[in-house]
Amino acid sequence: MKLIKKIWAWLFHSEKGLYLVFGGLTTIVSLIVFYLFNGFNLKGVLIYKGILPGEVLLPFSITVTGYMIATVLRNVAGILFAYLTNRGMVFGSTAKGKARLREFFKFVSSRLITFALDLIMMWAFVELLEMSEGVAGLVSMVVVIILNYVLSKLFVFSKPQQGAQKEE
Repeated sequence: MKLIKKIWAWLFHSEKGLYLVFGGLTTIVSLIVFYLFNGFNLKGVLIYKGILPGEVLLPFSITVTGYMIATVLRNVAGILFAYLTNRGMVFGSTAKGKARLREFFKFVSSRLITFALDLIMMWAFVELLEMSEGVAGLVSMVVVIILNYVLSKLFVFSKPQQGAQKEE
């Protein structure tokens, strides 16, 4: 029973524990958004409404599919949910005005960087090291989770140094 209480206390009363809890909730939100939008013919709706052109002539070949649109929406929802929960409940940020906007930009930027790193790691692990996709995904996920935490802690939600001016 003591072990369960210790785990509970760590999960819900420490920064790292809260980061993992809200990371898990972010994953659930992302999956719900993906499956919700992937189930609809979203591409057809966007073409019909004129938001997405029926045919796009690009110098390279790319096919926009429903699952690709759902993936973009999943990432947007995940980043927004993670920002809101990490900002207030994990790192306790109180930034306002321009400082909050700058904080949001840094958060999104850091998540886009780790997303790119995730893609690069997956390619390298699978194509160069011939690792299975599942193992590569797990290794990459662990690296990205740790890097996201470090970037959030040191870059995005870092507390101002004593004597630094507070922005409104």
